[in-house]
Amino acid sequence: MSGYLMKPASEEALARIDWTQGYLEPGEEVSADLGWAVSPGGEIAVQEQRVDGTASYAKLADGVPGRVYMVSARAQTSRGRALERAIVVRISA
Repeated sequence: MSGYLMKPASEEALARIDWTQGYLEPGEEVSADLGWAVSPGGEIAVQEQRVDGTASYAKLADGVPGRVYMVSARAQTSRGRALERAIVVRISA
């Protein structure tokens, strides 16, 4: 996924952060989900979140049409490092 996601206000969308794209070192995996954050808060809901060995996922719902949000994911690696990456989410009508 790129650093940008267009989400219709009335639909859910799956945000995905691929940690293999410049974040994980050789042989390293994502071992724990440290959570997702939305700024500004209160308008988009993170309904579900999960990780696998290489990516973090969040199901996003709601949002105000025309608004732009910064959605960030944090994950811990098998080597104990904490990673963070953000994407921009724009809400369409």
